[in-house]
Amino acid sequence: MKLIVMIKTLLGFAPNCEKVNAFLADYMDGTLPEKTAKQFEDHIDMCKCCGPYFEQYRETIDMTRCCGEVKLPEELVEHTLTFLRKNAK
Repeated sequence: MKLIVMIKTLLGFAPNCEKVNAFLADYMDGTLPEKTAKQFEDHIDMCKCCGPYFEQYRETIDMTRCCGEVKLPEELVEHTLTFLRKNAK
């Protein structure tokens, strides 16, 4: 199975790491079409980079859901926005 997924990926018939990363949020939301979700799962199962990344992403989402809303210090918000504006390019 892994070999087939790898060959399909190399030939462009299955999503590569970049494409899988692009629809990670949609997968988590359950909004991917069934075929794309299956391709995503196949890639995650065989990819040594994307598999651990996905697990970490999922665990982060789970942890933030149980924590509830947190009020960030205003200085942190301003510092972050300033940094993002400065480095937007």
